[in-house]
Amino acid sequence: MTPAAQSLLAELDRSLIRAPEPWRRDALRQMIDLFLSNAEVCNTDQTDVFDEVLFRLLKKSDRAALAEVAAALAPVEKGPAKVLGTLARHSDSSISGPVIALSPSLRDKDLVDIAEKTEPRMLMAIAARPKIGETVTDVLLKRGDRAIKLRLIKNPKAKLSEAGFARLVIGLNGDKELAAAISARPDVPPELRPWLVQTLEG
Repeated sequence: MTPAAQSLLAELDRSLIRAPEPWRRDALRQMIDLFLSNAEVCNTDQTDVFDEVLFRLLKKSDRAALAEVAAALAPVEKGPAKVLGTLARHSDSSISGPVIALSPSLRDKDLVDIAEKTEPRMLMAIAARPKIGETVTDVLLKRGDRAIKLRLIKNPKAKLSEAGFARLVIGLNGDKELAAAISARPDVPPELRPWLVQTLEG
């Protein structure tokens, strides 16, 4: 981060110490509007500055404001990662839900952390995301029930590791629906296909 950006954040920190709630709320809305109007053209450094400013403004915001911010930022292609990670961990699903389900900017490391700690119903929201990496699906397969596993298998944008596929196949226990769904994926390791055939023909 540039010295100018660091100076800006330091001044903001000083201002926030004595800032009244109405000022914080208005400043937050103005920064959200400014970011959304420029998000597509912001480079990484500029997005990082917005991220730090918004993170500071959000700290003492009420749930209604947080839900408003979450809904606004969730669909943004290049969103503020730190803010989105914080919102995604919130205990109120009206705040965390849109971010977990929709945000393409939510990092895999955040999703892994959330998947390891969150309640089961939020696991399904992660499993339905438009794009999911292997490290995330590995956790979902460890923690998730049959419905979550099936949702992952049928999600073509969910990348499954070899270990993840092996876990699924070992745990089939004669479940032909799961076996058929796994077999339909083009990325199944070849060495596992005989086990799937055995289940389907059993």
